[in-house]
Amino acid sequence: MNKDSRLHYIDNLRSLALLLGIVFHAALAYSPFFSNIWFTADPSTHGLFDYITHTLHLFRMPLFFIIAGFCSALLIDKSSNARFLHHRSKHILLPFIVFLPLSFAVYYHALSFGAGIANPIPPIFAVFKVIKEPVVSTMHLWFLWNLFQFCLIHWLLKTTNLLGNKFDALSVHPLFMWVVLSIVLTFSLMGQPIPFPAPDKLTPQLWSYGFYGSFYCLGVGLYKKQQLISSYHKYLWPISVGAALSLIAYFYLLPAAPTLDEVIAAATIGSFAADQQHVLHVLTQVASIILLTAMVFLLGHRFLNHQSKLSRSISNASYWVYLIHVPVLIYIQMPLINTNWPVLVKFIVSVVVTLLIGQISYLLLVKNTWLGALLNGRQTKRKVIQSA
Repeated sequence: MNKDSRLHYIDNLRSLALLLGIVFHAALAYSPFFSNIWFTADPSTHGLFDYITHTLHLFRMPLFFIIAGFCSALLIDKSSNARFLHHRSKHILLPFIVFLPLSFAVYYHALSFGAGIANPIPPIFAVFKVIKEPVVSTMHLWFLWNLFQFCLIHWLLKTTNLLGNKFDALSVHPLFMWVVLSIVLTFSLMGQPIPFPAPDKLTPQLWSYGFYGSFYCLGVGLYKKQQLISSYHKYLWPISVGAALSLIAYFYLLPAAPTLDEVIAAATIGSFAADQQHVLHVLTQVASIILLTAMVFLLGHRFLNHQSKLSRSISNASYWVYLIHVPVLIYIQMPLINTNWPVLVKFIVSVVVTLLIGQISYLLLVKNTWLGALLNGRQTKRKVIQSA
């Protein structure tokens, strides 16, 4: 099989994982479960958005880190360890450093704007008034900070040749993918609430190394053993059925939505407490994560392994769109609180307008500028994979 043709699905899955973040964060505003947690929580909610948010949360970022590990292995294979670290520092660490303080400023303005016009004000604003010393968060940019840490460790392992090439092969061995991975994910999530939080602290979080780091390693191995991916297509149906059954169990065990007092307590100590059925729920959660991620990855490999001008344009813009989308959503969804529109209409407007603003601003303000080069590198006609 032509090697380059196999790379298009990686690019398309990467942009899908990022753009589903807009759907996820927009849906949080209308989810009953997250009504006391999210910035733009609307008094109009619907249970459908509980299913959307939880399901996307289970596979979206694990999928992203698989793609990121795959792209890291590709970069090392095509260049060198030194160029790999330089590339990741430029396209991951530097955007994080640049956009973090900007995001703080824009978040503050967006939330102040929302507090002044929304009626009623989302419940989370009551938490802001109570918490005197909030923990510094990397917000929705946490994935850049975590990814760079994984890339740095990857570079160190390659530079020192500590593990040689053995780990690359082991990470795609069926025993690792279905047994070891399950065990590592279970232990990583055992101390976390359900749904598991974003590892958004500046200090390294070990559970994230075990959780997202495992998917990064899996992506590295998949690059080395790309021929194995097609052989898993025959398991798509049982994987899909397993994903559906595990999701049913996950939602059956899902605890009640956190109260405002519980949110305040969690904000004070930095985390939510685990529920009484935690062990069983973690097991079903891990099964859902693995099966959903495998299903989406295989579907992407089978049906998204192509390129068009539209898909290329969307993919090129996806990094920028993701970086700016949360404040944009706040500016859009806060005024919508004051309307009597059906909740589904509010959701669709939020997603569509955010995507349009992101795509248009990329084409007009970013694409052919230094910022576009910072995010996506120099664009060439033959380039297939962007930085992930």
